[in-house]
Amino acid sequence: MNPIFFVERIMYKISMGETDLPEEVIKECSTLLGQPTKKLDVLKNRYKQVFSRYIVKRCSKVDNMELCLYTLNQRVPFKLMPVTMYATGTILLFKDGEPIDVVAYPMPKALSYMKTPGVSAEEYGSTIPREVSVRLDGWQLNAYYNPILKRWIFATRYVLHNMYFERGKLVEEPFETIANPYVYVADRLAEELGIYNVLDRYRGWTFTFVLLGPEPAITHPPYPLGSDYKQYKLIPLLARDNEGKLYTWSETSSLLGISGPPLIECRKLEELYEDAKKRLDIRSYIAFIDCGNPEHPLLIELESEVYPDAMNVKYLYSAKSAAILICEGYGDELANIVSEDLRPRVAQLKELVIALERSLLNIASDPSMKDKVTKLVNVVNSITKRNVINLDEVVKNLEKGNIKRIIKKIVGSILEDHSLVSEESISLIKRVVEEIAR
Repeated sequence: MNPIFFVERIMYKISMGETDLPEEVIKECSTLLGQPTKKLDVLKNRYKQVFSRYIVKRCSKVDNMELCLYTLNQRVPFKLMPVTMYATGTILLFKDGEPIDVVAYPMPKALSYMKTPGVSAEEYGSTIPREVSVRLDGWQLNAYYNPILKRWIFATRYVLHNMYFERGKLVEEPFETIANPYVYVADRLAEELGIYNVLDRYRGWTFTFVLLGPEPAITHPPYPLGSDYKQYKLIPLLARDNEGKLYTWSETSSLLGISGPPLIECRKLEELYEDAKKRLDIRSYIAFIDCGNPEHPLLIELESEVYPDAMNVKYLYSAKSAAILICEGYGDELANIVSEDLRPRVAQLKELVIALERSLLNIASDPSMKDKVTKLVNVVNSITKRNVINLDEVVKNLEKGNIKRIIKKIVGSILEDHSLVSEESISLIKRVVEEIAR
């Protein structure tokens, strides 16, 4: 059973005066909220805390019926518990205030390998998943049969089809209106490609898709225009049947007869992570881990450490991201993902970063190191017009051999908000190299 629905059902009963619930029910409900207890008052307080701080509930009402979507509060850090795992666009149907059905039961949140508590390399590093897919960098949408509209429709992880954000504020249109731009694009594609006809065989199921656009989601492009919908692709990810079982990418693709994301050969997670973290072209891998319960498998995300900077260079022309990748040794690979006219600029920046590294190595072994470092600090702080680095910090890192750390801080600070297209991004780093070479 969907954890959010279970909790909402119990809390509704309590709100209606049913306070003689069995202790095991109270304990199960409180466990889903991340704090096991047999005390009713503790449960009620915990519910208020979780649903006011960690989960956002967005509802749209039609007569005595109401659809409510549950999503994570983006303003607070993620807190791992069963209900937050499914605050990924779960949608419940309410009648006269009573939760009566789960109409969208999407895939759980993918937990970050070695970053999310409990997903350590020690515990999962040797695990071999059932399937591994590439994370496609788009917008996740859940398709479900809407009992009020009496049709299949999409919702994002954050809002229903008739909602969108404008300047940070939620806007709700009439329920029959598709106001969300991502849902509008997905709806047009699903109609034209016959996806709705295929989905209609699976009423009561939930299908999660990703909407791919001309620019990756990580760069935060503007809302899509409805007229541009043909520039987007709708790719199926995972399906959940009306009994709660979650299907893998290949199983979902077979059900729909539509290709899903690329699959990766299954290996130990530690091996997959070593591969994923160095990928400039892929945001992450997602591993599907069997946990003995077909309703609640574990999804683990193995993230690239360099992809965000690579996309900032490719689509936003970030000089700072380019310099950081070059510092990390990705200069040649970076030249292969940018447009041809930017390759000379990447090559120039690479030469300057190498020259800066060479100068710092010479300074580290120079008897008059502090004088040279003082000159370096002065020129960097002069360019940035703020105290980016100081003498003690640079000397300490030079003595420890942390050359890369100093370079990344220098070039990152100098090139903040500078475009790789601009000649200024090259001239600023060139000025630093020339000043400390004197």
